[in-house]
Amino acid sequence: MYNKSIMRGSGKAWGIIALIILCICVAGGTCFALIHFNDAGKKEETAVVSQPEPEPEPEPNPIATDAKMKIMLAGTTFWGRRTNQLARASELGVKYPFSKLSTLNREKYDAWIGGLECPLVQKENNYHNYAEESSIFKFNCDPDYLVEAKKYFTAFLLGNNHTDNQNGGTGLTETRKHLDDAGIQYFGTPKRTGQDTSELARDTKQATNCDIVVLPVNVTYDNKETKKIQMPFGFCSAHGVFGIPGDDYIENMKTYATYVPTIAMPHMGAEYQPSHDTLRQNIYRKMIDYAKVDAVIADHPHWVQDAEAYNGRLIVYSMGNFMFDQYDGMEYSRSAAIEANANITVKDTDFEKWDKLGKDCLKDKKTCLANIQSAKLPKITLNWTYDFHATTSAGDCITRLSSQTEQNSVAQRLRWSAIPASMKVSK
Repeated sequence: MYNKSIMRGSGKAWGIIALIILCICVAGGTCFALIHFNDAGKKEETAVVSQPEPEPEPEPNPIATDAKMKIMLAGTTFWGRRTNQLARASELGVKYPFSKLSTLNREKYDAWIGGLECPLVQKENNYHNYAEESSIFKFNCDPDYLVEAKKYFTAFLLGNNHTDNQNGGTGLTETRKHLDDAGIQYFGTPKRTGQDTSELARDTKQATNCDIVVLPVNVTYDNKETKKIQMPFGFCSAHGVFGIPGDDYIENMKTYATYVPTIAMPHMGAEYQPSHDTLRQNIYRKMIDYAKVDAVIADHPHWVQDAEAYNGRLIVYSMGNFMFDQYDGMEYSRSAAIEANANITVKDTDFEKWDKLGKDCLKDKKTCLANIQSAKLPKITLNWTYDFHATTSAGDCITRLSSQTEQNSVAQRLRWSAIPASMKVSK
């Protein structure tokens, strides 16, 4: 018979042993859990540390806040005949007629456009038949002057009564090649209404009175960066010395003005007169009313004539002789160089696409307008303001800024005080 006290002692011992085993199990489980949690934390910490840095947010594209351009439009330009004689006799050579253009502050302008009133045909030893040039007005300008002309002029108007003086279309083709080689743009044609000869109209370029001229526009962005955008503009001639430009001239202007800002630079009008006639007034106003050109800035009369604001657009009837050799008095040696300032509306203007179109035009002018039409971009909208600068080449055939007295005289001839203040450059 077992002793009950022994049994109670033995049971108590087993209870203690069970409790110890339970404590060991609990402690082991706890240690395992702690170790596992610690390892997991380290792994998570390691994983967080080893993650790559997030890509930075891309910078937003800069937004255009301002776009502007300053150009100068110059009247009759020519370095043949007496100007060439003086230049060749001078130690300045081909620099001679351009040697004082610095007085007009070329560096302040994005472009100059002039009316070149002579073909550029290379003659052996730069030969000139001065008797022929003076008696029957058969002009030629030596191409070697283009080295200097390039420093000032961005483009030349060729639509006048003298650019076909050297064998018609043959001389015109050579003229264009010399300008291409010099990197000077050009527009217009000496083609006359009803006289579309095979020489002057053998290709589309020679048959048209309008063309695209690419001009630099200064675009400022919200990041304060400024870029020069190559922007296409329309420039049109209207050679009306030996007749009235036909409807095809005006229609062509309208086509260009539908897609790009367009300036008409007609070469017509009664010579040596101080003011315009009714015939020219009607034609130039039609260019604004029907063709919708931005401005009409004309030459040919060889004198400065008056200007007017018509339907909010500027008409200058004659700028006069900018660089020419006539000297029969003050009227023949002075001009009104027209400063045109464009402030372009930045809203809805895709400058990058226009820049590409402009650069493409510089590479291939024959497809230029078609490319602009295909792009279907909204037409550039802008506001023009104007100023003028009187020049003289009196005595020596060297063009330069005139005196203040002459500035005042030219202002009176232009009737500049009648031009609204909203169309003028703020002083």
